[in-house]
Amino acid sequence: MSANWLGSAARGAGRTAVGCLTVGLLSGAAQAQAVPSERIEAFVAVMAEHGCRMSPFHADEVMPGAGFDAKAETKAITEQLVNEERARILDGQLVVFGGACGGKLDYSGRERFFAAIADNNCVMTIDEAKLLLPGVGVEMTEVQLLMDKMLRMSEIRLSSDEKAVFLEESLCDKFKGLSPQMMASAPEAAVEPRSADALRADFIAYMQGVGCSLGRSEADRQLPAAGFTTKELRPVIGAMLQAGEAEMNVADDSLTISEELCPR
Repeated sequence: MSANWLGSAARGAGRTAVGCLTVGLLSGAAQAQAVPSERIEAFVAVMAEHGCRMSPFHADEVMPGAGFDAKAETKAITEQLVNEERARILDGQLVVFGGACGGKLDYSGRERFFAAIADNNCVMTIDEAKLLLPGVGVEMTEVQLLMDKMLRMSEIRLSSDEKAVFLEESLCDKFKGLSPQMMASAPEAAVEPRSADALRADFIAYMQGVGCSLGRSEADRQLPAAGFTTKELRPVIGAMLQAGEAEMNVADDSLTISEELCPR
């Protein structure tokens, strides 16, 4: 997580399509672009063909060929879907609801965020967010995606150093006491996690994009933003090390993928 509430979003997108979400989509001053409804539904239809959820690297392979190769448009579509509560970011991936994907949200990411702040005396720092947001089922990436809208609507305000966020008083009263309900609904449980093979393929694709080697400090900073968690990657990397597909350099604490999987 970044040092302030807008930091991750302000760094800009590093990949196309859904990657715009997980690498950092919006700056604090960014404005949503109007997208024709037919383009949004076409995007949802592509998502539906792939199980209504997509990792950044899967999106890089699929979306350009489906006619969504303009980064500005895919940014606008994903932002609009989240703002309209038709999409969530779960397990670092974009998950779409409604239209061709069917289903609906129980609590939106925005509502979960508000409940977490309300039950934390209506204010939350970055360090507190690291502990509290996962418990109510919302990821920091999604919060940052919604941040500009919430600020423009005066639903929240930031401290001068952007390290704390304050919830508007009436919203604090409305959402206070709802955190237990958010925790119990566990949105991740309703969505199938990536298979081991899909996770391995996504990780290899990511490593190919960063030169096939990654130090621990870089990994701690970059992998969560790219949609990976330590818990899910640990067995994947362990299996790759055992199979000789990767090597750990103890001297500089870095992981390098074999040339067979990651041509130099």
